[in-house]
Amino acid sequence: MKTKKNFRPLGAAVMALSIATASALSIAQLAPEGKTFSKAQATAFAGPLQTERRLDRLIVKFKDKAVTRAGVFDFNAARSQVSMLQTGTALKSLNTSAANLSYLKSVTAETHVVITGQKLSRAELFALAKQIEQDASVAYAEIDEIVQPLFTPNDPQYQSQQWHYQTPATVPGGANLPTAWDLSTGSGAVVAVIDTGFRPHADLAANLLPGYDFVSDLTMANDGDGRDSDASDPGDWCGTDSPPSNSSWHGTHVAGTIAAVTNNGVGVAGVAFGAKVLPVRVLGVCGGHISDIAAGMRWSAGLSVPDVPANPNKAKVLNLSLGGSGSCSDTFQGAVNAARAVGSIVVAATGNDGKTVISQPANCAGVIAVTAHTKLGDNADYANIGAGTAISGPGGGAGTLVAGDGALVYSTLNTGTTTPVADSYAGYQGTSMAASHVAGVAALLASLQPAITPDTLGSVLASSARPHPPGTFCAPRTDCGAGLVDARAALDRLNSLAPTVAASVSPTGVRPTGSTISFTATASAGNSGNTTFSYQWTQMAGPAVSLSSTTAAATSFLAPSPGASYTFKVNVTDGAGLSASNQVSVRSNTAPVLSPIPVQSVIQGGNLSFTASAADAENNPVMFVANSLPAGSSFDAATGVFSWDAAGPAGDYSLTITPNDGIFSGIPQTVLIAVTASGAAGGGGGGGSMGWPDVLALLSLTALGVYFGRRYGPKR
Repeated sequence: MKTKKNFRPLGAAVMALSIATASALSIAQLAPEGKTFSKAQATAFAGPLQTERRLDRLIVKFKDKAVTRAGVFDFNAARSQVSMLQTGTALKSLNTSAANLSYLKSVTAETHVVITGQKLSRAELFALAKQIEQDASVAYAEIDEIVQPLFTPNDPQYQSQQWHYQTPATVPGGANLPTAWDLSTGSGAVVAVIDTGFRPHADLAANLLPGYDFVSDLTMANDGDGRDSDASDPGDWCGTDSPPSNSSWHGTHVAGTIAAVTNNGVGVAGVAFGAKVLPVRVLGVCGGHISDIAAGMRWSAGLSVPDVPANPNKAKVLNLSLGGSGSCSDTFQGAVNAARAVGSIVVAATGNDGKTVISQPANCAGVIAVTAHTKLGDNADYANIGAGTAISGPGGGAGTLVAGDGALVYSTLNTGTTTPVADSYAGYQGTSMAASHVAGVAALLASLQPAITPDTLGSVLASSARPHPPGTFCAPRTDCGAGLVDARAALDRLNSLAPTVAASVSPTGVRPTGSTISFTATASAGNSGNTTFSYQWTQMAGPAVSLSSTTAAATSFLAPSPGASYTFKVNVTDGAGLSASNQVSVRSNTAPVLSPIPVQSVIQGGNLSFTASAADAENNPVMFVANSLPAGSSFDAATGVFSWDAAGPAGDYSLTITPNDGIFSGIPQTVLIAVTASGAAGGGGGGGSMGWPDVLALLSLTALGVYFGRRYGPKR
């Protein structure tokens, strides 16, 4: 029979959970000297970073210079290069106004800036650049990015306290977030904080989702009941510790590091402030049980747990800033395997025992095990390392070889020593803090690639990590992980691995209604080299149509009547869970139908007038084209009015009228006109007057009447 283990906040005995600090300091002791904390008032950040910027400029370098024979730069030659690119085979398959490139300016004689026909997302513009690079005349094509000062949150404690977010040029141990936030803020990602629960801190509440309380042991629950939907933290003080420990509000501190509300002029910033935190309470008074933690992990990943309502907000990232001694238990490993099988990433702290062996569940297979480093980038003197360590995150405190100033990781907290009192901020040190940084960076990555696999995300983090600084404890070692987490490098690495996709339509141009329109997606592997692709087509605009397939590289639909504009998005995902998308647009149209025009007749010298009209299914304005007009007549293309004053000479005439709606021409009609000699009976006039056949018939009848009247009529 296995011994049941309690997983507990920092400050407990040998079986303690390695979560908050390397010692049993109280919150007041961890706060900077002389610093008082006021209750924060939060407002959700709604700045431009939450809205993806759309761009329309590319830099294209050609292999040849745009110069004259005398070597002088020639603007016309530069424009010609862009024009030839537009009509070249590389872009021939693209039927979208986005590919309508125009020359803007030049950087060098061979490097020019071109503008696309419409603004695109960064992913779409990147795909277009890769398509342009297929042209034999092009050396490279890249996005003409908008460069601005690095995003700096206006949260007052960000600059003064949160060294752990800064660039490595400023702080060697910083996670390099200012440059990363220009690419991702974590929007759309969900991170489960499997911990002591949460306090509704004003600088955090806006980013919290409804969680769950899995603490089933009533002696630990401290809230009067067992499992329920209230994941708030009532306090986890432990009187059996020696000395007794105060409440840590540990889950609130970890959650603030991951996703505190940012740029709201209050308190602190979060690593992935665009993400949401799913609070899962598994630790109570003096700790928690493996069984509850494993259940919380499964529920967080969207898996079912008996007698617990389903989780409507599946977490892509599971943060376990907790740990206990011993090898990975079967229960933990089973929970890790189950979470990974449905695509969730598991991040765990290695422990705060200063040992060369890491805690469980960090030592479970498939977990991203995080050790801690200091402000100067040295491995923290309390941080466990050893086989299985994946990466290091900012944890604060003193270094093993390079002591530093002992700066702590600053985040959201509560002033209560036992039960909750008021919002506050404070610094902690520990591998718990390090793990929460890595979990936040994982959310930044998952925001850009929601389908990324756990293995791929772990590989991206490791391959982009900065080497341990020279002279630090881990520099010569192989058991400290890949290096220091670097948010911007991780995002750049991810983007380089992702595939690209081009989308084309066939036949090109506006298509007649009733015709079959076909689309083809062509995917190319990124630097990962993964060529196993799956496809997903989605209609983005236009009347709903039925595609022949939504999951094949090629698809088609029958253009219904009336015509319309249609836009479709194709998303391609490779075997690593990395995806790319592109859009293709096409338009269908119905040609206008000319109303029948009867035979027209007029007496020589008379005036003739009639109006052509047409029906158009799309209500497009119709123009009319007339050919073979009789001499002296006129035709108004806009109104369809035919006019012929003083028609003549006598004879038969014909003209052809064709309707056009600006896209397609309708079926032409030949209009017959009879001009009768002026000496004949009848009078000239407009359309509908007596024609020459009628006149002849009348004359014939008159003559016949005279003949019969003379021969057979009464005699005088």
